[in-house]
Amino acid sequence: MPILIILLGVFFYIYGEISLLVSIGSEIGVLPTILLLVAISFLGLWFVKLRGIYTLYSIKQDLSQGKMPTQAVSNSIMFVFAGILLIIPGFLSDILAILCVLPFSRKLIQDFVINRVKNKLFMRFTSQNTHFHSQSSPDNNTFDAEFERKPEPQDENKRIK
Repeated sequence: MPILIILLGVFFYIYGEISLLVSIGSEIGVLPTILLLVAISFLGLWFVKLRGIYTLYSIKQDLSQGKMPTQAVSNSIMFVFAGILLIIPGFLSDILAILCVLPFSRKLIQDFVINRVKNKLFMRFTSQNTHFHSQSSPDNNTFDAEFERKPEPQDENKRIK
């Protein structure tokens, strides 16, 4: 079932991308559409490079202040993802990239992804730790015993008093 949903999502994304390209190309012309796509791709490359430099600076600053750079790293991941979307030719990917850059939508996307990852990790962790096996003896008799460890003479010398 998840594979079917993924395939449908990819199909509708490609369909939307091609439809948007055709409609924009018919409005402004083929050459301006191609030039616009190339310009946006170069903008994406520049954006990824600039954000990478800023990320290194902000992580270094957070670490020097003794803070965990979680916010800087999560923002950087979103900006790099937006840059990659800008590099991909197409206007729908550019719209998605702009949504990754805007502060209000970036926060919503980050919260959604973080909650999904936490839920997946929690489910995986709990499902791995709940497997246990119990064995019963063939005659259903329980053997209950206690023991006491007696130190050996050489152990007495090793103790710290």
